[in-house]
Amino acid sequence: MEKLVDTKNIVMNFRIILFSLLLSAGLYSCSGAKKVAHNKAVDPKSVSNNKGGTSGGSDKERKSIVNYARTFIGIPYRYGGNTPKEGFDCSGYVKYVYNKFNVNVPRVTRDYVNYGKRVNLSKVRMGDLILFSLYDDKSKIGHIGIVSGVDKDKVLFLHAASGKKSGKVMESELSGIHLSRMLFITRVLK
Repeated sequence: MEKLVDTKNIVMNFRIILFSLLLSAGLYSCSGAKKVAHNKAVDPKSVSNNKGGTSGGSDKERKSIVNYARTFIGIPYRYGGNTPKEGFDCSGYVKYVYNKFNVNVPRVTRDYVNYGKRVNLSKVRMGDLILFSLYDDKSKIGHIGIVSGVDKDKVLFLHAASGKKSGKVMESELSGIHLSRMLFITRVLK
């Protein structure tokens, strides 16, 4: 009987450890992390990069993309998820939305390092993508969102948030912790 209890404890401890590892991997990054090279002489939020990108990008097209993206507000966050039925992680959400409009974007956040054209925050437009750092490593990409609104001093973005309080697709203001974690904005629509 004692041996049976020990075996059950070992199995239970293994499950707890495995669950903890999987959970921490999911919270570590939306879908992969990659270090972003920062040139100290240049503000990374204003660097231009012509790799990637696609055609389109009229105001009407941008509004259509954002309106479609808003239809998923409330869909649960799921690490590795890329459909409304299973839930979304941040990059799965972005890929799903842009695929609807035949815009090819990377599936994982780390692949945005050299993708699209980087734009300054003062030039941001609806439909641009905002890349954020990890919480614990400001040099690695860990999150992405779609710019959903731009006013004089306010930028809104849609994203699949993994936080304990959020855990779903939502719209947030680019301020506070979000602004401090912003690495760069990339334009994938011309």
